Amino acid sequence: MSTELLKRSFYKAIEDFPLFAGRLRQVLPGKLEVVVDSNNLNLPKFTEVQSSMDFANFEAANFNPALLPDSAVKPTAFFTGGFQEEKIKLADICIVKFKNGGGVVLSVAAAHVLVDGYGFNMFMHRWAEINKELVADCTATDFEACNTVYSRSLPQTVVPTPQGPVLEVLQKMYIPGGYLSRLVAWLSPGIRGKIVEYIHASAVISISCFYVSRKTLVQLRQSVKEISATDKRISDNDVLMAAIIIAYAQSILKHESEHPDTGLVSWLKSAMLGSSSKNHMTFATMEAVDIRHRILNSNLENYSGNSVISMMVHSPIELLQMPVSSEILAQVALGVRKSTNGVTSEYIAQVFYGADAESDGVFRPLVYNTFVAERLTVTNFSRFTLYTTDFGWGVPQFVAPANAKFPKIATFFPAHPSKDGIFVHLVDSASILQQIQTNSFWAEISDFIY
Repeated sequence: MSTELLKRSFYKAIEDFPLFAGRLRQVLPGKLEVVVDSNNLNLPKFTEVQSSMDFANFEAANFNPALLPDSAVKPTAFFTGGFQEEKIKLADICIVKFKNGGGVVLSVAAAHVLVDGYGFNMFMHRWAEINKELVADCTATDFEACNTVYSRSLPQTVVPTPQGPVLEVLQKMYIPGGYLSRLVAWLSPGIRGKIVEYIHASAVISISCFYVSRKTLVQLRQSVKEISATDKRISDNDVLMAAIIIAYAQSILKHESEHPDTGLVSWLKSAMLGSSSKNHMTFATMEAVDIRHRILNSNLENYSGNSVISMMVHSPIELLQMPVSSEILAQVALGVRKSTNGVTSEYIAQVFYGADAESDGVFRPLVYNTFVAERLTVTNFSRFTLYTTDFGWGVPQFVAPANAKFPKIATFFPAHPSKDGIFVHLVDSASILQQIQTNSFWAEISDFIY
């Protein structure tokens, strides 16, 4: 696999995704925009590193990203760099080559201000398409046109004006603002990036991967349908989210009981988060929801920007603490379905405009997910065509998130077509992940990968 060819095709691909070469600018506290100067491009970093291990050993370890060189494992959503804004790179690409050849790892990080999961998938397919043509003919210069829409003004033209007060739904979606989120919003992108880099360097966070088979998902979904006796659609996402909510909440609560916050730590949490850290009645799960399929507009189908909003699922902790049964799973899954059905055009409008109504709205999830135990963020990539991305050397054997450095995140990725099912990637402290791995319910429905 030629690094030079990958680099050439990459820079050709970003002609259709020009914001990848842009610079981050903060126009107001908490309000960011990407500016592209054609005379002074901020091209993404593109590097190659050498691993000291054989690819066969990496494959035998189930492609565990913890075994990759540190320089290849990048955070995947946040802007880091120097104190000066012009030094902040919004995308980072690293090619990992292994001893004696045999395979490579393509590590790609892009800030959420550029793309969401849908847009990232579009970009990877475009890059692969161009590279595949260059593999066939390295002299190729003309490539089929791409219909990508990247203008950040597009969502404003398709999202309706909200009919109700925007702050009301904002308070339900995010924890109310506190001193910390307002401080983060006030900081410049450069200083904020340095803080994120420091957190990355000091965080003791791990990532675990679990496999849930298609057969298990079908069985879980069928049991929920039978117990609930409802005509409502119950999806794989409903039951998988319900399962991880139960397992994660039980693990968190067990860890809290064994390691309670006391003294100064407890006081600092209350001071920074206000009353939010005192509400232990429900477990809050935030799921990323793509508006493309909820607001019908042909331009949105080709929109590469971030069109994701958040949906909240509140599950009673008293319910989650009960021994797991089909009835408990059904109640939680129906709660997920109810919240999903609540993502109407009015909800989208209120969230879309509400997130900008207060300066710290965008940063609340980042800040408070870290400190509040009873929260989890879920992103579902399982519907993306990740295993059809062919750079000219065949489709990937394994696709997964890198070693993220922020805790309380669950990501669903499709398994390889030969395996079927879904991989669930969880990011948290090693002690929390160990609790989840030993949770009897979760161990019954999943296989530990790494």
